[in-house]
Amino acid sequence: MSTDKRRKRPTRTDNDPVRVYKDGRISYWTGGRPGAGKRTLQRCRTVEEAEAVAVKLRVRLARIQGAAPEARTTLDQSFQAMLIWMRENNRPSGTISQYKSNWNKWVPADIGATRCIDVELRHWAAIFDHATKNDASKPTIKAVARTLNAFTTFAFERGYFDIAEPFGEPRARRSIVTRARNSAPDPSRHHNVTLEQCPTLADVEKFALAFEEHYPGYGYRLVMLALGTGMRINELLALRHDSINLRTGEVNVNAQLDRATAWPAARLPKGNKTRTALMWSAIAPIAATLIEDSLKRPETDPEHGWLFPRHRSTTSWADRAGYLAGRALSSCDWDWTFHWLRHAYASYSLAPKDAGGYGLDLKAVSEWLGHSRPSITQDMYVERHTNDVTRAQETTALLPGVTRSA
Repeated sequence: MSTDKRRKRPTRTDNDPVRVYKDGRISYWTGGRPGAGKRTLQRCRTVEEAEAVAVKLRVRLARIQGAAPEARTTLDQSFQAMLIWMRENNRPSGTISQYKSNWNKWVPADIGATRCIDVELRHWAAIFDHATKNDASKPTIKAVARTLNAFTTFAFERGYFDIAEPFGEPRARRSIVTRARNSAPDPSRHHNVTLEQCPTLADVEKFALAFEEHYPGYGYRLVMLALGTGMRINELLALRHDSINLRTGEVNVNAQLDRATAWPAARLPKGNKTRTALMWSAIAPIAATLIEDSLKRPETDPEHGWLFPRHRSTTSWADRAGYLAGRALSSCDWDWTFHWLRHAYASYSLAPKDAGGYGLDLKAVSEWLGHSRPSITQDMYVERHTNDVTRAQETTALLPGVTRSA
Protein backbone atom coordinates (compact mmCIF):
# COMPACT_ATOMS: atom_id res chain seq x y z
CA MET A 1 0.00 0.00 0.00
CA SER A 2 1.37 3.39 -0.97
CA THR A 3 2.32 5.75 1.84
CA ASP A 4 2.33 8.81 -0.44
CA LYS A 5 -0.09 11.22 1.23
CA ARG A 6 0.20 13.97 -1.37
CA ARG A 7 -3.19 15.14 -2.55
CA LYS A 8 -3.78 14.38 -6.20
CA ARG A 9 -5.06 17.19 -8.38
CA PRO A 10 -8.65 16.44 -9.42
CA THR A 11 -9.17 15.76 -13.09
CA ARG A 12 -11.53 18.12 -14.87
CA THR A 13 -14.36 16.22 -16.46
CA ASP A 14 -15.86 19.19 -18.35
CA ASN A 15 -14.37 21.36 -21.07
CA ASP A 16 -15.01 24.68 -19.31
CA PRO A 17 -11.81 26.80 -19.43
CA VAL A 18 -13.06 29.01 -16.56
CA ARG A 19 -13.56 27.98 -12.92
CA VAL A 20 -15.13 30.19 -10.24
CA TYR A 21 -14.30 29.62 -6.57
CA LYS A 22 -16.45 30.43 -3.55
CA ASP A 23 -14.02 33.10 -2.33
CA GLY A 24 -14.41 35.14 -5.56
CA ARG A 25 -11.35 33.86 -7.38
CA ILE A 26 -11.38 32.91 -11.05
CA SER A 27 -8.95 30.65 -12.84
CA TYR A 28 -8.94 30.24 -16.59
CA TRP A 29 -6.83 28.90 -19.45
CA THR A 30 -5.77 31.54 -21.96
CA GLY A 31 -5.97 29.06 -24.84
CA GLY A 32 -9.73 28.69 -24.53
CA ARG A 33 -9.84 25.12 -23.17
CA PRO A 34 -8.40 23.31 -20.13
CA GLY A 35 -4.69 22.72 -20.52
CA ALA A 36 -4.31 25.09 -23.45
CA GLY A 37 -2.19 28.21 -23.06
CA LYS A 38 -1.39 29.61 -19.65
CA ARG A 39 -3.45 29.10 -16.49
CA THR A 40 -4.27 32.55 -15.07
CA LEU A 41 -5.79 33.61 -11.74
CA GLN A 42 -7.98 36.65 -11.18
CA ARG A 43 -9.60 37.81 -7.95
CA CYS A 44 -13.00 39.50 -7.69
CA ARG A 45 -14.67 41.10 -4.68
CA THR A 46 -17.68 38.76 -4.60
CA VAL A 47 -18.83 35.46 -6.08
CA GLU A 48 -21.53 37.32 -8.01
CA GLU A 49 -18.93 39.61 -9.59
CA ALA A 50 -16.75 36.61 -10.38
CA GLU A 51 -19.65 34.84 -12.11
CA ALA A 52 -20.33 37.92 -14.25
CA VAL A 53 -16.66 38.17 -15.23
CA ALA A 54 -16.61 34.43 -15.98
CA VAL A 55 -19.47 34.78 -18.47
CA LYS A 56 -17.55 37.41 -20.43
CA LEU A 57 -14.36 35.36 -20.22
CA ARG A 58 -16.06 32.28 -21.65
CA VAL A 59 -17.31 34.28 -24.63
CA ARG A 60 -13.87 35.72 -25.31
CA LEU A 61 -12.09 32.39 -24.83
CA ALA A 62 -14.55 30.67 -27.13
CA ARG A 63 -13.65 33.22 -29.79
CA ILE A 64 -9.96 32.51 -29.23
CA GLN A 65 -10.41 28.75 -29.49
CA GLY A 66 -12.23 28.98 -32.80
CA ALA A 67 -10.26 31.87 -34.24
CA ALA A 68 -8.17 31.65 -37.38
CA PRO A 69 -4.36 31.79 -37.02
CA GLU A 70 -4.41 35.39 -38.31
CA ALA A 71 -6.42 36.48 -35.26
CA ARG A 72 -3.53 35.49 -33.01
CA THR A 73 -1.13 37.89 -34.71
CA THR A 74 -0.46 41.29 -33.20
CA LEU A 75 -1.92 44.56 -34.42
CA ASP A 76 1.54 45.61 -35.61
CA GLN A 77 1.91 42.44 -37.66
CA SER A 78 -1.52 42.72 -39.25
CA PHE A 79 -0.95 46.40 -40.03
CA GLN A 80 2.30 45.50 -41.80
CA ALA A 81 0.31 42.97 -43.81
CA MET A 82 -2.02 45.78 -44.88
CA LEU A 83 0.89 47.96 -46.04
CA ILE A 84 2.33 45.06 -48.06
CA TRP A 85 -1.08 44.44 -49.65
CA MET A 86 -1.43 48.12 -50.53
CA ARG A 87 2.00 48.19 -52.21
CA GLU A 88 1.29 44.99 -54.17
CA ASN A 89 -1.99 46.45 -55.38
CA ASN A 90 -0.46 49.78 -56.43
CA ARG A 91 -2.35 51.89 -53.94
CA PRO A 92 -1.23 55.56 -53.81
CA SER A 93 2.24 55.79 -52.32
CA GLY A 94 1.31 58.96 -50.45
CA THR A 95 -1.55 57.15 -48.70
CA ILE A 96 0.71 54.25 -47.76
CA SER A 97 3.32 56.65 -46.38
CA GLN A 98 0.70 58.59 -44.40
CA TYR A 99 -0.86 55.44 -42.91
CA LYS A 100 2.57 54.15 -41.91
CA SER A 101 3.53 57.47 -40.33
CA ASN A 102 0.25 57.72 -38.40
CA TRP A 103 0.61 54.19 -37.04
CA ASN A 104 4.28 54.42 -36.07
CA LYS A 105 3.92 57.76 -34.33
CA TRP A 106 0.54 57.52 -32.62
CA VAL A 107 -0.08 53.83 -31.80
CA PRO A 108 1.76 53.03 -28.53
CA ALA A 109 4.07 50.00 -28.56
CA ASP A 110 2.00 48.05 -26.02
CA ILE A 111 -1.14 48.53 -28.10
CA GLY A 112 0.65 47.45 -31.27
CA ALA A 113 1.79 44.29 -29.47
CA THR A 114 -1.82 43.33 -28.60
CA ARG A 115 -3.21 40.27 -30.37
CA CYS A 116 -6.05 40.99 -32.80
CA ILE A 117 -8.30 38.57 -30.92
CA ASP A 118 -7.85 40.54 -27.69
CA VAL A 119 -8.69 43.99 -29.06
CA GLU A 120 -11.35 46.00 -27.22
CA LEU A 121 -12.67 49.58 -27.00
CA ARG A 122 -10.07 50.40 -24.33
CA HIS A 123 -7.30 49.91 -26.88
CA TRP A 124 -8.95 52.45 -29.20
CA ALA A 125 -9.24 54.86 -26.28
CA ALA A 126 -5.58 54.32 -25.33
CA ILE A 127 -4.44 55.34 -28.83
CA PHE A 128 -6.29 58.65 -28.72
CA ASP A 129 -5.32 59.27 -25.09
CA HIS A 130 -1.71 58.93 -26.23
CA ALA A 131 -2.30 61.33 -29.13
CA THR A 132 -3.95 63.90 -26.87
CA LYS A 133 -1.18 63.64 -24.29
CA ASN A 134 1.40 64.29 -27.00
CA ASP A 135 -0.36 67.38 -28.40
CA ALA A 136 -1.63 65.90 -31.66
CA SER A 137 -3.46 68.54 -33.71
CA LYS A 138 -7.09 68.31 -34.83
CA PRO A 139 -6.14 67.24 -38.40
CA THR A 140 -3.78 64.63 -36.95
CA ILE A 141 -6.53 63.17 -34.74
CA LYS A 142 -8.75 62.94 -37.80
CA ALA A 143 -5.98 61.30 -39.85
CA VAL A 144 -5.26 58.71 -37.14
CA ALA A 145 -8.95 57.79 -36.96
CA ARG A 146 -9.04 57.42 -40.75
CA THR A 147 -5.99 55.15 -40.62
CA LEU A 148 -7.51 52.95 -37.89
CA ASN A 149 -10.81 52.65 -39.72
CA ALA A 150 -9.09 51.62 -42.96
CA PHE A 151 -7.01 49.08 -41.05
CA THR A 152 -10.07 47.66 -39.26
CA THR A 153 -11.87 47.07 -42.55
CA PHE A 154 -8.83 45.41 -44.12
CA ALA A 155 -8.15 43.20 -41.09
CA PHE A 156 -11.77 42.03 -40.71
CA GLU A 157 -12.10 41.13 -44.40
CA ARG A 158 -8.97 38.98 -44.16
CA GLY A 159 -9.63 37.12 -40.92
CA TYR A 160 -7.45 39.10 -38.52
CA PHE A 161 -10.59 40.24 -36.69
CA ASP A 162 -13.41 37.76 -36.16
CA ILE A 163 -15.97 40.53 -35.65
CA ALA A 164 -16.65 43.61 -37.76
CA GLU A 165 -16.28 46.06 -34.85
CA PRO A 166 -13.32 44.73 -32.85
CA PHE A 167 -12.58 48.11 -31.24
CA GLY A 168 -16.11 48.42 -29.87
CA GLU A 169 -19.40 49.98 -30.89
CA PRO A 170 -19.05 52.74 -33.55
CA ARG A 171 -20.81 55.40 -31.49
CA ALA A 172 -18.40 54.88 -28.58
CA ARG A 173 -15.40 55.10 -30.92
CA ARG A 174 -16.68 58.30 -32.51
CA SER A 175 -17.22 59.78 -29.06
CA ILE A 176 -13.59 59.10 -28.14
CA VAL A 177 -12.34 60.69 -31.37
CA THR A 178 -14.59 63.72 -30.87
CA ARG A 179 -13.29 64.31 -27.35
CA ALA A 180 -9.71 64.01 -28.59
CA ARG A 181 -10.33 66.52 -31.38
CA ASN A 182 -12.06 68.96 -29.05
CA SER A 183 -9.07 68.97 -26.72
CA ALA A 184 -6.45 69.13 -29.51
CA PRO A 185 -4.74 72.41 -30.47
CA ASP A 186 -6.11 74.12 -33.57
CA PRO A 187 -3.29 74.61 -36.11
CA SER A 188 -5.11 77.57 -37.61
CA ARG A 189 -4.50 79.45 -34.38
CA HIS A 190 -0.78 79.83 -34.73
CA HIS A 191 1.50 81.23 -32.13
CA ASN A 192 2.79 84.60 -33.19
CA VAL A 193 6.30 84.50 -34.65
CA THR A 194 8.32 87.64 -33.99
CA LEU A 195 11.66 88.84 -35.28
CA GLU A 196 13.12 88.31 -31.82
CA GLN A 197 12.35 84.60 -32.14
CA CYS A 198 13.78 84.24 -35.64
CA PRO A 199 17.44 83.55 -36.42
CA THR A 200 19.49 86.62 -37.25
CA LEU A 201 21.48 86.86 -40.45
CA ALA A 202 24.58 85.83 -38.47
CA ASP A 203 22.69 82.77 -37.18
CA VAL A 204 21.63 81.83 -40.71
CA GLU A 205 25.20 82.22 -41.96
CA LYS A 206 26.39 79.84 -39.26
CA PHE A 207 23.81 77.24 -40.28
CA ALA A 208 24.55 77.73 -43.98
CA LEU A 209 28.28 77.12 -43.44
CA ALA A 210 27.54 73.98 -41.43
CA PHE A 211 25.21 72.71 -44.17
CA GLU A 212 27.96 73.36 -46.72
CA GLU A 213 30.21 70.88 -44.91
CA HIS A 214 27.59 68.13 -45.26
CA TYR A 215 26.43 69.11 -48.76
CA PRO A 216 29.59 70.52 -50.42
CA GLY A 217 29.07 73.10 -53.11
CA TYR A 218 25.36 73.53 -52.45
CA GLY A 219 24.56 73.50 -48.73
CA TYR A 220 25.29 77.18 -48.21
CA ARG A 221 23.25 78.24 -51.22
CA LEU A 222 20.33 75.98 -50.27
CA VAL A 223 20.03 77.66 -46.86
CA MET A 224 20.32 81.17 -48.27
CA LEU A 225 17.73 80.50 -50.98
CA ALA A 226 15.39 79.15 -48.33
CA LEU A 227 15.81 82.36 -46.34
CA GLY A 228 15.27 84.55 -49.39
CA THR A 229 12.18 82.78 -50.77
CA GLY A 230 10.38 81.27 -47.78
CA MET A 231 10.15 77.94 -49.61
CA ARG A 232 10.05 74.55 -47.89
CA ILE A 233 13.00 72.22 -48.35
CA ASN A 234 11.19 69.76 -50.65
CA GLU A 235 10.00 72.68 -52.80
CA LEU A 236 13.57 73.94 -53.10
CA LEU A 237 14.81 70.49 -54.14
CA ALA A 238 12.26 70.46 -56.99
CA LEU A 239 13.55 73.72 -58.53
CA ARG A 240 14.98 73.68 -62.03
CA HIS A 241 16.89 76.25 -64.07
CA ASP A 242 13.69 77.72 -65.53
CA SER A 243 11.84 77.95 -62.19
CA ILE A 244 13.30 81.35 -61.30
CA ASN A 245 12.96 84.59 -63.22
CA LEU A 246 16.10 86.48 -62.24
CA ARG A 247 14.81 89.74 -63.72
CA THR A 248 11.58 89.87 -61.67
CA GLY A 249 12.58 87.66 -58.75
CA GLU A 250 9.51 85.47 -59.25
CA VAL A 251 9.83 81.77 -58.41
CA ASN A 252 7.45 79.25 -59.93
CA VAL A 253 6.58 76.86 -57.05
CA ASN A 254 4.68 74.15 -58.89
CA ALA A 255 6.12 70.99 -57.33
CA GLN A 256 7.86 69.41 -54.37
CA LEU A 257 9.82 66.17 -54.25
CA ASP A 258 7.77 63.17 -53.17
CA ARG A 259 9.30 61.58 -50.08
CA ALA A 260 7.49 58.30 -50.70
CA THR A 261 8.86 57.79 -54.22
CA ALA A 262 12.31 57.61 -55.74
CA TRP A 263 13.88 60.73 -57.27
CA PRO A 264 12.88 62.62 -59.38
CA ALA A 265 9.22 61.89 -58.61
CA ALA A 266 7.39 65.02 -57.52
CA ARG A 267 3.91 66.07 -56.49
CA LEU A 268 2.02 69.31 -55.95
CA PRO A 269 3.16 71.56 -53.10
CA LYS A 270 1.44 71.54 -49.73
CA GLY A 271 -2.29 72.09 -50.06
CA ASN A 272 -2.13 70.78 -53.67
CA LYS A 273 -1.77 74.35 -54.89
CA THR A 274 0.91 75.91 -57.08
CA ARG A 275 2.00 79.48 -56.41
CA THR A 276 4.45 82.17 -57.37
CA ALA A 277 6.90 83.16 -54.63
CA LEU A 278 9.02 86.30 -54.62
CA MET A 279 12.76 86.07 -54.02
CA TRP A 280 14.51 88.88 -52.16
CA SER A 281 16.68 90.81 -54.61
CA ALA A 282 19.69 90.34 -52.32
CA ILE A 283 19.52 86.58 -52.97
CA ALA A 284 19.34 86.87 -56.78
CA PRO A 285 23.15 86.51 -57.27
CA ILE A 286 23.07 83.20 -55.40
CA ALA A 287 20.16 81.97 -57.54
CA ALA A 288 22.07 83.00 -60.67
CA THR A 289 25.06 80.82 -59.74
CA LEU A 290 22.77 77.85 -59.08
CA ILE A 291 21.13 78.22 -62.49
CA GLU A 292 24.53 78.55 -64.18
CA ASP A 293 25.88 75.44 -62.45
CA SER A 294 22.77 73.41 -63.32
CA LEU A 295 23.17 74.12 -67.02
CA LYS A 296 26.89 73.28 -67.02
CA ARG A 297 26.09 69.63 -66.39
CA PRO A 298 25.93 67.57 -69.59
CA GLU A 299 22.48 67.27 -71.11
CA THR A 300 22.85 63.50 -70.85
CA ASP A 301 23.20 63.85 -67.06
CA PRO A 302 19.84 63.12 -65.35
CA GLU A 303 20.53 66.06 -63.03
CA HIS A 304 21.01 68.55 -65.86
CA GLY A 305 18.92 71.63 -65.07
CA TRP A 306 18.21 70.72 -61.44
CA LEU A 307 19.40 73.45 -59.05
CA PHE A 308 20.25 71.03 -56.24
CA PRO A 309 21.82 67.74 -57.38
CA ARG A 310 21.62 64.67 -55.20
CA HIS A 311 24.32 64.00 -52.64
CA ARG A 312 25.02 60.31 -51.99
CA SER A 313 21.42 59.46 -52.80
CA THR A 314 20.21 57.18 -55.57
CA THR A 315 16.56 56.94 -54.56
CA SER A 316 14.98 59.22 -51.97
CA TRP A 317 16.84 62.51 -52.27
CA ALA A 318 14.18 64.29 -50.18
CA ASP A 319 14.82 62.06 -47.17
CA ARG A 320 18.57 62.32 -47.65
CA ALA A 321 18.42 66.12 -47.72
CA GLY A 322 16.41 66.11 -44.51
CA TYR A 323 19.05 63.91 -42.94
CA LEU A 324 21.81 66.31 -44.04
CA ALA A 325 19.85 69.22 -42.56
CA GLY A 326 19.68 67.38 -39.25
CA ARG A 327 23.43 66.73 -39.32
CA ALA A 328 24.10 70.40 -40.01
CA LEU A 329 21.79 71.49 -37.18
CA SER A 330 23.62 69.24 -34.73
CA SER A 331 27.10 70.16 -35.85
CA CYS A 332 26.61 73.91 -35.43
CA ASP A 333 24.32 73.73 -32.40
CA TRP A 334 21.63 75.77 -34.15
CA ASP A 335 18.57 76.52 -32.00
CA TRP A 336 16.00 76.33 -34.83
CA THR A 337 14.82 73.89 -37.50
CA PHE A 338 15.19 74.28 -41.26
CA HIS A 339 11.55 75.40 -41.42
CA TRP A 340 12.42 78.48 -39.37
CA LEU A 341 14.07 79.90 -42.48
CA ARG A 342 10.53 80.18 -43.87
CA HIS A 343 9.42 81.93 -40.67
CA ALA A 344 12.37 84.30 -40.98
CA TYR A 345 11.48 85.13 -44.60
CA ALA A 346 7.90 85.97 -43.60
CA SER A 347 8.90 87.93 -40.51
CA TYR A 348 11.56 90.05 -42.22
CA SER A 349 9.34 90.63 -45.25
CA LEU A 350 6.43 91.90 -43.16
CA ALA A 351 8.14 93.64 -40.25
CA PRO A 352 8.18 97.45 -40.56
CA LYS A 353 11.43 99.08 -41.58
CA ASP A 354 11.85 100.69 -38.16
CA ALA A 355 11.80 97.17 -36.70
CA GLY A 356 14.46 95.86 -39.08
CA GLY A 357 12.21 94.40 -41.78
CA TYR A 358 11.19 95.27 -45.35
CA GLY A 359 7.63 96.39 -44.58
CA LEU A 360 6.13 94.57 -47.60
CA ASP A 361 2.42 94.22 -48.32
CA LEU A 362 0.60 91.62 -46.19
CA LYS A 363 -1.61 90.23 -48.95
CA ALA A 364 1.31 89.85 -51.33
CA VAL A 365 3.50 88.07 -48.77
CA SER A 366 0.58 85.78 -47.89
CA GLU A 367 0.29 84.76 -51.55
CA TRP A 368 4.05 84.22 -51.87
CA LEU A 369 3.95 81.91 -48.84
CA GLY A 370 0.96 80.00 -50.22
CA HIS A 371 -1.37 80.73 -47.29
CA SER A 372 -5.05 80.25 -48.04
CA ARG A 373 -5.97 83.65 -46.60
CA PRO A 374 -4.06 86.72 -45.37
CA SER A 375 -5.48 86.38 -41.85
CA ILE A 376 -3.31 83.29 -41.33
CA THR A 377 -0.20 85.28 -42.23
CA GLN A 378 -1.28 88.22 -40.13
CA ASP A 379 -1.96 86.09 -37.05
CA MET A 380 1.46 84.47 -37.33
CA TYR A 381 3.85 87.20 -38.34
CA VAL A 382 2.64 90.81 -38.35
CA GLU A 383 4.27 92.93 -35.68
CA ARG A 384 3.29 96.38 -34.46
CA HIS A 385 5.42 99.35 -35.35
CA THR A 386 7.61 100.75 -32.63
CA ASN A 387 6.33 104.04 -31.17
CA ASP A 388 3.14 103.50 -33.16
CA VAL A 389 1.16 106.22 -31.34
CA THR A 390 3.76 108.90 -32.15
CA ARG A 391 4.06 107.55 -35.67
CA ALA A 392 0.28 107.68 -36.15
CA GLN A 393 0.15 111.29 -34.93
CA GLU A 394 2.83 112.33 -37.39
CA THR A 395 1.27 110.43 -40.29
CA THR A 396 -2.25 111.79 -39.71
CA ALA A 397 -1.30 115.43 -39.11
CA LEU A 398 -2.80 116.31 -42.53
CA LEU A 399 -5.98 115.08 -44.12
CA PRO A 400 -5.62 112.35 -46.77
CA GLY A 401 -4.41 113.79 -50.08
CA VAL A 402 -3.23 117.07 -48.60
CA THR A 403 0.46 117.81 -49.02
CA ARG A 404 2.54 119.77 -46.60
CA SER A 405 3.21 123.35 -47.86
CA ALA A 406 6.78 124.49 -48.31
